[in-house]
Amino acid sequence: MTIHNENREKLQLINQILKNMERKLLNDQQPILRLSTVCCAMRSLRAVVLLLALLMVSATASAYVVGEYFIKDHITYRVIDASASNPKLAVYNVKGISGTVTIPAKVFDGKDVYFTVTQIGGALDSNDPIRWDDTVTGVNLPNTITTLGNYCFAFSGITSLTLPASVTTIDSWANVLMSSCDKLKEILVASGNTSFISDDGVLYTKGHKELICLPSGKDFSATGNSYTINSNTEKVHVHAIGPASTLQKLVISASVNDIYMNQWPTFSYHPLELKEIEVDPNNATYCSIDGVVYNKDKTKLIYYPSGKTNATFKVPDGVTSIPYGYAIYCNNFLKSIDFNQVDFLKDFSIVACYNLSEIYIPKTLTTIGEGTFNSFLSLKKYIVDPANPNYSTDADGVLFDKNKTTLLAYPPAREGVYTIPNTVTKIGKQAFMRAKLTTLTIPTSVSEIGADALRETKLNKVTFEEPSKVVDMHDRQFLWCYELKTITLPKSLKILGNTFNGCKNLEIVNAPDGSQLEQIYSNAFVGCDNLTNFNFLGSSKLKTIGGDAFANLPKLKEFNFPATVTNIGANAFGNTPSMEKVTFDDNSTVISFGEGAFSNSGIKSVKIPASVKSINKDAFKNCNVLERVDVPAGCTSIHPEAFKFDTKLANINVDAANPKYSSVQGILLNKSKNELLIFPPGKARTDFTLLPPSITKIGDYAFYEGSANFTNIVIPAKVNTIGIRAFGLNPALKTVTLLCDKMIPSSKINQGTNTMSFDDGTVASDKASQHITVYVRKSLLAQYQADPFWKKFTLKPSFTVNAEGTTSSTDEYIPTSGNTVDFLSTTADVQTFVLPKEVVYNNQTYKVGLIGDYAFENANPNMKEVVVKADVDYIGAMAFVTKTKRVAATNTISPESTSIKQVVFTGNTPATELSKTYFSLDAPFSEFFRGATGVGACEQNIYVKKSKLDTYKGVWTDYASALDYKIAGDGAKDFKVATKYGTFAREFDVDFSDYQATKIAAFVAGTAILKGGGDYGTSTYHVHMTSIDENGGVNGNYGYVPAGTGVLLKVLGQEAATPSDFYYTIGEQDDRTFSIADNKMAGVTINSRSVAASPTSPVYVMQGGVFLPAKTTIANFPVHKAYANLGTLPAGAKVMFTFDDGTITAIDGVAADEAVDRDAYYNLQGQRVERPQKGVYIHGGKKVIIK
Repeated sequence: MTIHNENREKLQLINQILKNMERKLLNDQQPILRLSTVCCAMRSLRAVVLLLALLMVSATASAYVVGEYFIKDHITYRVIDASASNPKLAVYNVKGISGTVTIPAKVFDGKDVYFTVTQIGGALDSNDPIRWDDTVTGVNLPNTITTLGNYCFAFSGITSLTLPASVTTIDSWANVLMSSCDKLKEILVASGNTSFISDDGVLYTKGHKELICLPSGKDFSATGNSYTINSNTEKVHVHAIGPASTLQKLVISASVNDIYMNQWPTFSYHPLELKEIEVDPNNATYCSIDGVVYNKDKTKLIYYPSGKTNATFKVPDGVTSIPYGYAIYCNNFLKSIDFNQVDFLKDFSIVACYNLSEIYIPKTLTTIGEGTFNSFLSLKKYIVDPANPNYSTDADGVLFDKNKTTLLAYPPAREGVYTIPNTVTKIGKQAFMRAKLTTLTIPTSVSEIGADALRETKLNKVTFEEPSKVVDMHDRQFLWCYELKTITLPKSLKILGNTFNGCKNLEIVNAPDGSQLEQIYSNAFVGCDNLTNFNFLGSSKLKTIGGDAFANLPKLKEFNFPATVTNIGANAFGNTPSMEKVTFDDNSTVISFGEGAFSNSGIKSVKIPASVKSINKDAFKNCNVLERVDVPAGCTSIHPEAFKFDTKLANINVDAANPKYSSVQGILLNKSKNELLIFPPGKARTDFTLLPPSITKIGDYAFYEGSANFTNIVIPAKVNTIGIRAFGLNPALKTVTLLCDKMIPSSKINQGTNTMSFDDGTVASDKASQHITVYVRKSLLAQYQADPFWKKFTLKPSFTVNAEGTTSSTDEYIPTSGNTVDFLSTTADVQTFVLPKEVVYNNQTYKVGLIGDYAFENANPNMKEVVVKADVDYIGAMAFVTKTKRVAATNTISPESTSIKQVVFTGNTPATELSKTYFSLDAPFSEFFRGATGVGACEQNIYVKKSKLDTYKGVWTDYASALDYKIAGDGAKDFKVATKYGTFAREFDVDFSDYQATKIAAFVAGTAILKGGGDYGTSTYHVHMTSIDENGGVNGNYGYVPAGTGVLLKVLGQEAATPSDFYYTIGEQDDRTFSIADNKMAGVTINSRSVAASPTSPVYVMQGGVFLPAKTTIANFPVHKAYANLGTLPAGAKVMFTFDDGTITAIDGVAADEAVDRDAYYNLQGQRVERPQKGVYIHGGKKVIIK
C-alpha cells in the first residue's frame, strides 16, 4: 500500500500556471486553529496551502462541474467526478446537527443524478465550506469511502473515527485529522481493511511501515506524556504528529529513515507542547541533541520542536546548514538564535517565531533562502555583519543582498511609507509578509516580485513607477491585503495569476492603456468578493483568461473582452450573478468558451464572437436571466449541456452560413435539421409546443429541465430516437403528442440510471409516467400498449369526428395539450371542407390550434375548397397539398398536385407559424401548393377578410400575391347570377355589398304561399319576399348573408345579370349570432346532396330565373344553392314572388297537375296573356318587349 501525494501530482498538471510549485508550497495555508497567539502565523500559512489546493482541483475541473457544491441533510458535498456513468462526491462539512452523523453511501442531488460518496475532505481554501460544526461528535462512514482527502473532518468534535474496510488511500495532506480535530482520541480500522491498521488508536499502514496519524486529542499522560514510534516504522508522513496537548516527548525508533521535511507542513505540524524529540541511538539516518533532530553526522539541523522552552539557541558546532523549510517554526520561546557555523538557510527554514525582535546575520552565513525569517511580527530591523560577503541592510533595517539588487526581507514591525531603492531589481519571496506599511512605491528598476512578497500587509496604496519592468505576478504577491481597494497594474505585466487572492475589499483593477498583459491565470481573484470592475483603459494584448479566473465574484458588473483574447477557461466567470453584460470586440479572436465559463452569471443576451469555435459544457449553465444567444458561422462545437437550466432562454440563433448547426425559431438543430439539439426552455407554450417536422432525433439534453410553461410537446412524424436525459427534470410536462407514423422503439430511448430520457422515479424524484399522457396515432395504439417502455404511460389515441355537414367520422385530430388539438387528416367526400374553431370528443371541447403537416394529403379528389374557421397558430408543411411523392430510399417527400383550388380563412388573426418559414424548411415544404418544385407562384387562391388583408400579407409574405378578399366562386365554379334572380348559401358569412358596379340584394321568404287577388285562372297565390336585413340580418345591409342561410338573390337596378368580375367578401360581423325569422329558403353547403320532395311536399328550385316545383327527390342538389319550402298548391294554382319594391319574380305558371308552360306570357301585374300585343311582358322568367 502506498500513500500517494495527490496534490503534488496535480501541481505537475498545472505547472504552466504555478511553476516551481513544490518550493512555493513551503508555506501556503490558511488558518484553521486557534490554540494560542502563535496561531496567527499558522492561520496564514495554512490558508495558502488550502488556496493552492483549490487551484489544483480547479485546474482540472470539468463542469457539473467538478468542484460544485450542494447541501443535503446538513451535509455539504463537493462533486469530484461529474461523469454520467459513475459520478462521485466528497463530504466537506456537516452543519446544524449534533451527535453522531451517518454519511450515506449514495446521494441524490435533488435533480437527476445519484452520486456515490467515495471521499471525505479534499483541497479547499478559506472561502470554501471546510468547517464542520464541533457539535458533531461521531461519524459513521459507508463502505464506499475509499479516500480521506485534505482537511477531512475539519473542526469537528469527533472523538473516535473508524475507517471502513473500503478505505485504501489517505491523501498525504489529510492533516486536519491532526491539527483541527483536537478531540479526536483514536482512529480505528474496520476488519477487512487491507491498507491500514490501528495501534492503540494511532493510525499506521499495514505492518506499521508508515506512521499516518497521531490523533490530536489522544491522551499521553499514562505514558509520561511521551510516544514512541513503532519499531517497524520506516516513514513518518506529512503532518503525522499533530498538536496533541499532552504530547511533550516523541521517540523516533531506529527503523525510521524518512521523516517528512520536504515542504510545509512538515511531519510534525506545530505541536506546541512538544518539548523534545529523542532519536534512538541505533537510527542510521537521524540523531538528536538536546531534543533537537539532526542528520546522523550532525551537519544538518532537521527539526527544532515548537514547544522547546529555551529562550536562546546556539546551533551546535559542526552544523553548517538548515536545509529544510519550517525546521524552526512557531516557537514562541526563542528570543535569539546564534547561527554559529551555519552558512546555509533553506527557503522558509525559520518562520513565525514571534518573540525574535532582531536578527543578527554573521559574516559566515552566506546563503539565506527566500522567505526565511517571515512572520517575525516583533522584528523591527535586520543587522548584518559588515564583513558578510553576500548581504547588507539599509538605514531602515531592510535586508538586501550585498549590492542591494534583491530585497530579501522587510521588518514586519516597521510601519508607514516605503519606497524601494532604485537599485533593486527583485523583491524576494515573502519579503514584506505581514508588514505594517501602508504605502509602497515600486521603482522602474524592479523586474521580479517573488511569491507572497507583499502578503498580508496593511497596504492601501501601491504605485508601480513607469516604465515598469515587472512582467510576471502569479504567485500570491498581494495575498490577503485587506486594505487594498484599487490597484493599477504595471503596463509591462504579461502574466497575472492569483496575485490578489483573498483581497476581500479590492474593488477595482485597472489595466492601463498599452498594457502588455497576455495571460490571466486560473483562480486569479479567489476571495475578492467586492471586486466590481476589471478595466482595460486602452489597448491590451490579453490572450488567455484561465479557469475560475473571475469566478465567484458576486459584485462583478461587466467585462469587456479585448479583441486579442483567444481562450476563456472553464468556469472563468462562473457564479457572477451581477454581471449582466459581456462585450466582445468586433475583431475578437476568442476561439473557445470553457466549461462553465459564464455559468450562473447575470448575462441577459450574448452575441458569440465570430471567432469562437466551441462552447463547452455548462458554459452558460444556470444563467437565469439569459434570453438570447447568437451563434456565429464558425462555431462548430456546442455541448448539449452548454445552456442547461437557463429557464428564460428563448432563442438560440445560428448564422445561416454555419456548416454544422442551424436554428429554427430559436431552436438549435444540426445543419440538416434532422436532429434537435437544444430546445430553449423559454420558448415553451402552455397550449402547444411545436418542433420542426424535419427532425428524426431528439438529441441529448434537448429539453432538460424545461420551464414551468413546458407542459406539452408535439413530436414530429419522422422522429425515431430520443437521446440521453432529453426530457429529464420536467415535472410540468403533461402531454406528449407523437405524430410519428411509426412507433419510436424502446431500444431508441435511453433508460440507464443517469442517462434515462424520461425520469422514472428511481433517480430524480419525478416519475414522468405518472403525469404525462402520451397521444399516439390511433393506428399505432396497440403497438404502444405492447411496448415495455411506452405502456408505463397513460396512452390515448388520436380521435375522429364527423366532418362538418356530414354524418361520417372522417376528420382525425390529436391533442397537443389539455385543451388544444392538431388537425391531422380527413377522408371526407365533400366539395367544401370546413375546419371548425372547436371540436368535441368524449365530452371535452378542444380548440383547433394547428393544421398538421401534410394534413390534406390523400384527401378526396372531389374536395375543391377548404374553409378555415379556426384561428390556428400553425399551418404545417404541404398542408394543402393533396398528392405528394415520397421516395423511401432517400426519405424525401415533395408536392405533386392538389385538388384544393382555394382556401378561405374567416378568422381575424393569421397563423404566425407557417411551417416552411417558421422552421426554415426547403421550398418543397410550402404550406400551399406552388408547383412540384415548391418555388413557383402559389396556385391556390387564399381568401381572407377585407379588413385583414394587409395583416395577412404582412405575416404571410410568401403568399402575398395569392391573398385576396374578393371571392369569385367556390373553387369548383365561379359565382354568377345570369337571369336577374338566383339562390345562394355559404358555410361562412358573406357580404355582397362591397362590389360597387352592380348591387345584389338577398331576400328570404318570410311567409308561405298566400292567397291573393289576380287572374290566375282559378285563384291567385303569392309569396312575399323580405330583404334579409329586415328579417334578422345586418341592419341596413341587404347584401349580408349569415353562414348557412339560404337566400333568393336579386340583381338590382336595370342589370339582368352579374358582370364577369363580380365578387363577394367574407362577412365581418361573424362574431354575432343571427336568427333569420321564418325563412322558407333552405341552403345547401359543404357538398351537393339529396333533397327530399314528393307530390304532397314539393320543394321549389330556381332554373333560369324561374322557380320550378320538384315533386320527387332531387338526388344531387347543387352545393351553395338554395331551394324554397313553400308547401303545396291547389290544383291549377298559379304563384308569384312579390317584393317590397313592387316587382315580382317570374311566374312559374305551374298548375298542380300539369307541366310548366314555358311559352306563356304575363303582364306586369302577373296576369296571363293568351295573345300578347305590343308592350312589355314576362316571358320565360324575363322581361320582353313586343313591338
